[in-house]
Amino acid sequence: MLLLDIGNTNVKYFDGHRVWRERVEAFQLPDAPFYYICVNPRVEEKLAASAYGQDLKAWFDFPTRYSGLGVDRIAACYTVEEGVVVDAGSAITVDLMRGGVHRGGFIMPGLSSAKESFANISSKLICDPHREVDLTQLPQNTADALIYATINPIVLMIEEVRGDLPLIFTGGDAKRLLPFFKDARFRENLVFEGMQKAIKEKRNAC
Repeated sequence: MLLLDIGNTNVKYFDGHRVWRERVEAFQLPDAPFYYICVNPRVEEKLAASAYGQDLKAWFDFPTRYSGLGVDRIAACYTVEEGVVVDAGSAITVDLMRGGVHRGGFIMPGLSSAKESFANISSKLICDPHREVDLTQLPQNTADALIYATINPIVLMIEEVRGDLPLIFTGGDAKRLLPFFKDARFRENLVFEGMQKAIKEKRNAC
């Protein structure tokens, strides 16, 4: 069973054993049956022409009052009963789950987006997302100041909504953020886990 998670920047594939990715510009339709979620309008027309693809968007039974919640965020939260789900990709999405119900969430620029924002202000503002940073001390140089101003707001906002809930990270920048949180878990294939659950529920209902 081939699963595709199609984002704005990358397409991630999962065949039940391994995960791989490619840039969305290089995406070609598989020539065998596949299931997918997609948040990229540029790819949707190509997917609609496929004889093999099955869009999972309508297969998620997901209670929420959030208007316009992306299917990628739904899939990431779908196997979480209690917790805060952080998907750290091009954007960082944070979603609160209680009793299997989505209670709301928010979106922040991802680390790469913050880096680009500084560069757009001045060519001298070079932010290295992987630079070590001590959030307990105010920076004393520009390089530290940039990464401090990138990481610290992310940590503070997530901790503010977390409370006593488990914290679950996924996404390409998840491992960069994990060390700043106590008792946080990394689930690399969280979105694919949600897709698998939706497929299983659909099959059991038939």
